Amino acid sequence: MSQTMRGVVFLEPKKLELRELPIPQIGPDDLLVKVRLATTCGTDLKTYNRGHHEIPKGFVFGHELVGDVVDVGKNVNDFKSGMRVVPHNSAPCGKCYFCKHGQGNLCESIIFNFGAYGEYIRIPGPIVDINTFMIPESCTYEDVALLEPLSTVVHGQRLLKLEQGESAALIGTGPIGLLHLQMVLNGGASNVIAVDISDTRLKVAKELGATHTINARDVDAVEAIKDLTHGLGTDVSIESTGTVAGWQSSLKAARKGGRVLWFGGLKPDDRIDLEVHHIHYNEITIFNTHHSAPLDVHIAFELLTNGRMNTKSLISMEMPLEKVEEALLKMAAGEVVKVAIRPDLS
Repeated sequence: MSQTMRGVVFLEPKKLELRELPIPQIGPDDLLVKVRLATTCGTDLKTYNRGHHEIPKGFVFGHELVGDVVDVGKNVNDFKSGMRVVPHNSAPCGKCYFCKHGQGNLCESIIFNFGAYGEYIRIPGPIVDINTFMIPESCTYEDVALLEPLSTVVHGQRLLKLEQGESAALIGTGPIGLLHLQMVLNGGASNVIAVDISDTRLKVAKELGATHTINARDVDAVEAIKDLTHGLGTDVSIESTGTVAGWQSSLKAARKGGRVLWFGGLKPDDRIDLEVHHIHYNEITIFNTHHSAPLDVHIAFELLTNGRMNTKSLISMEMPLEKVEEALLKMAAGEVVKVAIRPDLS
């Protein structure tokens, strides 16, 4: 095996560079994985546009991947060279106040791992122990590649506690919104309304089972949602755009006594004006969600490997490492849902 690899390095916002780099060295508790497929993510797009506090400059970009084990640390017993694996991109410490209260997603010492847009990646020991899974023979790489984003969706869905027959509005149908769509359908939602400004994404939403789709460029989305729910609004409203307008629309789309999930993160300096009278007197419950805990990751893995989630419909096309930036720009333009980056493509 060569001692070098190609990797896409994040230098600063809107500046990526494909470089020849040393293959990562692993420790006694780690794995070295050859990346077979990495998927683009909304977080990658936000990082590309404005940076991210958890992603250092100069590191290999990307965090959603599947691949093959090529080297194993001496203390690792559950994985062997040649195994197909899907690792999550983080692991909590298990010891801090938040971990002990079942909130590993808020861990004070959480370990994050980046480097999916490279030919090889080191998986740190804590992630190997807690959040790395062998891919069953019945599954393809594409079937399980969305473990990390699905785990965050599972976390949000567990907060919402959707009930059979409830209605749901999906404000934003990018990759996360489409995963939320499938989760509410799996949970027995009866009227699922998908809202976006991309006809491409709305077409996928319809194919995945959305009852209604609304292009917010053409109509007032909140009024359209009210029209489809006898003037009431939906039981559940899920925001996945990461915009102030999306947050505000999700509040207005919920019925009296409804629940709102603010999933998409805003910029640090963003502010939102709250209609406190509307929230208080209509008993609107608002949930915020960040990342995922190990339970969410394990649930996501079970959903993916048991065929409960259609992930292939979310992967619009494949591109090589050289075209990561182009893939992100296609996402931003609404031309694709996700792109599978394959290091073995040329």
